[in-house]
Amino acid sequence: MRRFGKLEAISFITGFSLMAFELAAARILAPSIGSSTYVWTSVIGVIIAALSLGYWVGGRLADKRKAASDVVWLLMLAATTVVLALVSHPVVLEWAVQTASDSRVQAVVAATLLFAPASFLLGAISPYLAKLNITSMETSGAKVASLSALNSVGGIAGTFVTGFILFGYIGSRETLGIVTVLLLLASWLLVRQYRPGQRLILSALLLLLVLLPAKPVAGVVDIDTPSAHYQIVQYDTEEGPVVGLITGTGGVQSAVYQNGLREPVFWYIRELARQIIEQHPARILVLGGGAFTLPQYLAEALPASRVDVVEIDPELERISRQYFGYTQPNNVRLLFDDARAYVNTATATYDAIVVDVYGDTSVPFSLMTQEFGQAIGKRITTGGRVYVNIAAGPTGACRELFSAIDTTYRSVLPYAVYSSQFGKEEPRGNHIVTYTHQSIAITGTIPLHQLGGTRYTDNYMPAERLNFACQQSA
Repeated sequence: MRRFGKLEAISFITGFSLMAFELAAARILAPSIGSSTYVWTSVIGVIIAALSLGYWVGGRLADKRKAASDVVWLLMLAATTVVLALVSHPVVLEWAVQTASDSRVQAVVAATLLFAPASFLLGAISPYLAKLNITSMETSGAKVASLSALNSVGGIAGTFVTGFILFGYIGSRETLGIVTVLLLLASWLLVRQYRPGQRLILSALLLLLVLLPAKPVAGVVDIDTPSAHYQIVQYDTEEGPVVGLITGTGGVQSAVYQNGLREPVFWYIRELARQIIEQHPARILVLGGGAFTLPQYLAEALPASRVDVVEIDPELERISRQYFGYTQPNNVRLLFDDARAYVNTATATYDAIVVDVYGDTSVPFSLMTQEFGQAIGKRITTGGRVYVNIAAGPTGACRELFSAIDTTYRSVLPYAVYSSQFGKEEPRGNHIVTYTHQSIAITGTIPLHQLGGTRYTDNYMPAERLNFACQQSA
């Protein structure tokens, strides 16, 4: 009895390809639209809808035709639509962003144009394979189950291989190239003598398009890691040329001068450094490393202090050394971990804690809850200070987001002062809020009154809604 044949191999490959395609799809959208839950929702929803339609259409066609050659063309057409998504996504994304202001609409439209066709064709293959695999009604259940199981196993393999391996060594473009090659190889498993000339020409053309290098954007370097997609950009300021790190659509998150100037580029980094240096703490914890500009600056300014840095992506150390001139100071320790996980499990206490963790322009929901505030309270010493970069505002559309973050820390550190770039409350901008156990005076800051925000929990924290409302106000 045949247990693993050509049809089973095709089922495994299509499952693998679908999940690799889905993960690469989200990476492709990230630089233009973002990587929020809204974007993931759009990608997953569109792909599932296209798959469902593909199942329905494929099943009806399979009942009428039951031709192995149809599977060949479905696989080759799927490979073609993957390549089309690969070569056309810059134009499609630019159009989507210009056409709609709502990132949710942008994500749905872009995902539909770029990723629905391939998903539809991959969905249509499954009922065809089932029809071809059934030889008698007595074994029909087992035959269909074996294909479904292998398709699922392929999907599991595609998820882990892409997320854990491929994105660590190649980019989303190269991942789509691998998907194309796999689908083409699968198409040659069936009826090899069927129109070999046409198939060879189409296969060669698709491989040629995959191998063509992407048109580089002047002054931009794209880097994929298992955790994120980054762009390294260069631009000029009044103080001199700058190299910056971009993690999404919100602009540059970390930057250094290229002319040797050691001062931080951004106001909020300078303000954080100023307040911490004035405090002169012995132990400092920085949550969110970025390009490690703040930790390096603090370590050099406070050589007797110990600086622990928690950053989720270990690849950022290599990126920072290569592009941002980062060198490891003796008094800095890099800890590659999730910020919330580290705060929950750490035993050390600190005199100063900096919270500057952002996914593009959004604070992760796990850092906006009552439980996180309580965990921070266990890590800060009596008389210590917690410095939080809040990219929102205490008035207008961003007030609910600002007050939600503020309330997170007020539960354990009731006194707060703030500073902003222009010396007043801004409806939307960077505010450095310093939280303490006791009321203290910090040069250049203003007391922050209680905003009366909702105290959210790990069970319920509508971070996406709050961030979206604030961002739409810009």
